[in-house]
Amino acid sequence: MKIIELDPHDSAQAGPWYAAMRAGAAAGRVSPLVTGETALLSSLRFNDSNPNMDRRGFGVWDRDVCLGTALLDLPQRSNPTAAELDVNVPPQYRGRGVGGALLRHSLDVAGSQGRTLITGELNIPGKQAIEDSDGGRFLLRHGFVSAHTEERLMLELPATVPAHDVPDGYSTVAWVGVPPARWLDSFAEMQTLMGRDVPTGDLGLEPPVRTGPEVAAGQQRLADQGYGLVTALVLGPAGSPVAYSMMFVPGDDPAHVIQDDTFVLRAHRGHGLGTVAKAANLGQLTEHFPQTRYVHTWTAEVNDAMRTINERFGFRAVETMHAMKLVTG
Repeated sequence: MKIIELDPHDSAQAGPWYAAMRAGAAAGRVSPLVTGETALLSSLRFNDSNPNMDRRGFGVWDRDVCLGTALLDLPQRSNPTAAELDVNVPPQYRGRGVGGALLRHSLDVAGSQGRTLITGELNIPGKQAIEDSDGGRFLLRHGFVSAHTEERLMLELPATVPAHDVPDGYSTVAWVGVPPARWLDSFAEMQTLMGRDVPTGDLGLEPPVRTGPEVAAGQQRLADQGYGLVTALVLGPAGSPVAYSMMFVPGDDPAHVIQDDTFVLRAHRGHGLGTVAKAANLGQLTEHFPQTRYVHTWTAEVNDAMRTINERFGFRAVETMHAMKLVTG
């Protein structure tokens, strides 16, 4: 067995690497949501064009068989001492030291880049204890601890949109694709505020400061990776954005939609604008992507307001996501 850094441009290597990653990531989960092959490999192939992230893949190989994978993300602007790591081993290759070898190699690479805070996500069905899952036992054994939890919720389509009214003085604007230039700065400001406001537990990460050009570039990268981008803004009485909600439709698997951010400025909360934004976006999704069947979202267990909104739409919990961390220095 040997560890090889992935060459995402080599299809003979990239295909088996992705297949091993997906098999490991989906094993034992309920309705697993795994990044599609086109999107993930595109993010690696065009890594040099992303000034915010250095993304690297590694695999353990036995001749032409990939036994396990690691994906290492090294932020380039925010959190310069942090790295995010995702190790996956298909069930039939577990217990052979594959995951441990990938973890040690990835930690060595991260350490050479001055990274001392390693984070990663662990997805567990329902409310299962961490130590009852293969991934949980593996991470705990190597010193990781759970620093934050979120529920992954799923909504089956078509869904009944809860009754809601757009309050007097407010209106909505929505689009499919990259945000129009006129909204970029406001959109970036709200994303920055959401990063500061959303619960993140004890991860110890600093929320990034977004700018209009960065938002445009990030959304364009997602579009280039095959995602359909669905966004709704709520405009306040002064005509400026006060809330937003956005979804990503994976090109590899458009039946499963990612509900990403939903956020309302503090000064405008209490008017049902989160529901207004999500409803407007769900309407767009149904109109432009009729092939969708499920919407997936993640909500912190302490985020009571968003949990209430999601329940009104009919989302149900299927997994618990533990944000794991390891401090190496």
